[in-house]
Amino acid sequence: MKIAPLYEVKNKLSELVEQTESGPVVITRNGKPCAALVHLAEDEDMESFMLSHSPRFLQLVDRAAERTRREGGTPLSELAKEVRPQRRRKSKKTKET
Repeated sequence: MKIAPLYEVKNKLSELVEQTESGPVVITRNGKPCAALVHLAEDEDMESFMLSHSPRFLQLVDRAAERTRREGGTPLSELAKEVRPQRRRKSKKTKET
């Protein structure tokens, strides 16, 4: 992991982006951490990355999990049974057309 002051980041951004392949680059302002540059692989799902860093989305997930603990929910295995037949039907239609 590298630590870089903000003024260095402004001057050497391309170089620091390359360095993220070996670990995050923590950016400091006035000696205190304020941000980080992280490497994203070519095949990394940008939407997943964005959602995993979204406080609003994480709050929604936490509320849903809490409600499921209180009220119960449908097991994933049951949902899978309901979804799978629909996929098969769509697949057959696609193959036939």
